[in-house]
Amino acid sequence: MNEQEEIVTNDEEQEADTNTWYDEVSVRPSTLPDITISLTNFAREEDAQLLADIIRGYLDFFGKLMDLSGLSRVWVSYDYEGTLANLERGFETQSRLAPTKDDIGVGIAMTPAILEGGKAKSVMVLNALHMMVLTQPDNAETQPYYRQMTYTLAHECGHVHDLAMKVRSLPGTWLTMRLGRYHGTLFEIADACWSEYIASRLSARLSPIELTGQYEDTFCKQFEAGLPAICGYLRQYRMHGDVPRVLDECSYVVKKILVYSSYLFGQLHGLEKSFDEATPKANAALDRHPELLALVKQLEAELKVLYGSYGRWSSFDVFEPIKRIAFDLFAEFGLILGERTDDGMSVRIPLTPETTPDLAEQFEFLARQSAQT
Repeated sequence: MNEQEEIVTNDEEQEADTNTWYDEVSVRPSTLPDITISLTNFAREEDAQLLADIIRGYLDFFGKLMDLSGLSRVWVSYDYEGTLANLERGFETQSRLAPTKDDIGVGIAMTPAILEGGKAKSVMVLNALHMMVLTQPDNAETQPYYRQMTYTLAHECGHVHDLAMKVRSLPGTWLTMRLGRYHGTLFEIADACWSEYIASRLSARLSPIELTGQYEDTFCKQFEAGLPAICGYLRQYRMHGDVPRVLDECSYVVKKILVYSSYLFGQLHGLEKSFDEATPKANAALDRHPELLALVKQLEAELKVLYGSYGRWSSFDVFEPIKRIAFDLFAEFGLILGERTDDGMSVRIPLTPETTPDLAEQFEFLARQSAQT
């Protein structure tokens, strides 16, 4: 048998395996409840109805793989940003929901948690501009994006499943427990890491073949951009002295580094692939940042531990190891966080040559200050 014949045989075996898996899943009952799919800002009602039917069909199938019983509603909107910002969540929160929008990526779907009748539920919010590709399954030009959007739906279903699992493990506490600034900052990062890890792991089999490479590229970009960004923020802090500002700026970077790592780990573990073998560019990026290597490898290990006990969590303490990783990453970047007795947080930023502004930066800062006044 020559090499070409072997490739064809492998492809045929993979297709047969996929078909068998699909047939087995299709006969299962779906966990999707009778939900409302609200579509807003559509020019034509028939387009909205067609897309709603398609999305419901996909959710019904994904509900055979994951627990979607906690899904309360789906919003599909051409005003995606406005729909997120105005979503009624049923509990007090200091910030409005907003899509990801930075030099790494742009968000097109989100599944936030809400309190409905005192119970934690999920609401899926989808950008209609991107979801409309699902109405063109036979368009060869848009096939790659079609596959990306079907995966996006599966990934968001992973978030619905995860919230249902959290609620069952920790009943009556999810979304209602209040944390001080120190623990709240670290828990937000730890929970985001887990949420994206498990959603990626649960939906990995439904992902387009190129997604692993895309996650790897995103991982590399964040690592290359993270350290210079934080050094820049800390140099600016030496001049403006605004601790809450620099903490918010640096928290965003720390969170992105760990969360994008978690996306990649979830994808790899869902496909039963090794980080060391399947992602050479990511490993090369870590080789360029050896100070972060141990923390990233520890994050992968702790995510595996959490998955091993998934569904049997007894307290929020299960997130402590990942909170510690976030704490250590802050420290590696030059921010030492501390807990205060008044539920606040202290931030110590030791002076280092890398975070000390040079004369040019000081003159530029003073010029901006003068222009603003």
